[in-house]
Amino acid sequence: MIAMLSVLFCLAGVFVLLAISEFLNFSGSHTGELRRKFTHITVGIFVATWPWLIGWRTIQLLGLAMLIIIFVNRRYDLFRFNKGLRRETYGDYFFALAITLCALLTTNKVFFAVAILHLALADGVAAVAGRKYGLKWKYKVFNHSKTVIGSMAFWFVSLGILGVGTLFARDALDTNGYRLLIILVPPLLTIIENLSPQGLDNLLIPVAVLGALHAATTF
Repeated sequence: MIAMLSVLFCLAGVFVLLAISEFLNFSGSHTGELRRKFTHITVGIFVATWPWLIGWRTIQLLGLAMLIIIFVNRRYDLFRFNKGLRRETYGDYFFALAITLCALLTTNKVFFAVAILHLALADGVAAVAGRKYGLKWKYKVFNHSKTVIGSMAFWFVSLGILGVGTLFARDALDTNGYRLLIILVPPLLTIIENLSPQGLDNLLIPVAVLGALHAATTF
């Protein structure tokens, strides 16, 4: 009974956040990329808490269920968090796949949360900061516009997530592993974010984070 209530709570939480995004759209306070990133950040932060609420198999299945819902949404326009964008992106598909894949690749709750928070916060804050403050400092990677401010924001948020988040995994990481993570991983992830086309970073970044975290446990 408790397990079922936890699953319902996770599902309801996602739909509430999507409903808030829809309300912001209709009110006109958030549109286009900003609305998409609001959904991206809030849903991602919520998903990062799931290992403390439900089991790994359930997370895997919920990720697949989200993938199906996103496919249906693309066809029938139930939610509009991707509307108003100036570019084609498959980031929502990769977002759902990342949830399932991360739940398959680790059974460490903190590692999962750190990986998903990179997907939610580092990527989301970078996009918002770049759009708001970085339009004058642009550069192109594979014909996709990037901003210096956005890349810097990604780097620093990644550093913060790793620096603080992995303190809660001291049973798995020693000082050497911790040092290597905060020095090497943020710039590596920033490069991956720059090189990933059409939202693929939503999948590659959390998987790379998990790979780095598990590699760091061997030091």
